[in-house]
Amino acid sequence: MGSINTREVCLYSGTNTTSGVGFDINLIQAWQSAIVTLAINTVSGTSPTLDVKVQNKLGQALFGTDSTAGFLTGTAIYDDFIAFTQTTTSSTTRIIRCCNGPLTPTANATVVTTADYATLDGALTAGTMRIGPIGGQWRVKFVVGGTSPSFAFSVVAQLIPFST
Repeated sequence: MGSINTREVCLYSGTNTTSGVGFDINLIQAWQSAIVTLAINTVSGTSPTLDVKVQNKLGQALFGTDSTAGFLTGTAIYDDFIAFTQTTTSSTTRIIRCCNGPLTPTANATVVTTADYATLDGALTAGTMRIGPIGGQWRVKFVVGGTSPSFAFSVVAQLIPFST
């Protein structure tokens, strides 16, 4: 077995008083799993809340324009695959560990049920994650709430390659 070389990537870092999204980040394919952390540095405001999701970017075909096996030019969709538990205080770090792979069927199952689902753009239940491939293009989406809220936070992924 070869050595395992992880890669750490800052997915988002900033101070925010309103909701928003980070940049699309293209992660080269070769990652089996990830350990994703949300670190809250400072919080202010009255009853401040922060909801953070990590999303996959999924390209879409432009009907009547894109051809089979060509580049996709349609409007991409974003699908949540990590939803951190809502945060209200500073000095908080939350961790989610995710692994590349299919849904785990029950013992002796020949069919995996509920294998398809509707995309969720910012709507995955807090404190949950989707099982399956971790994908190659990610972004962070966040919702800031409360009266005059401000959150300084970062989201970092430690990517773990397939072992060789």
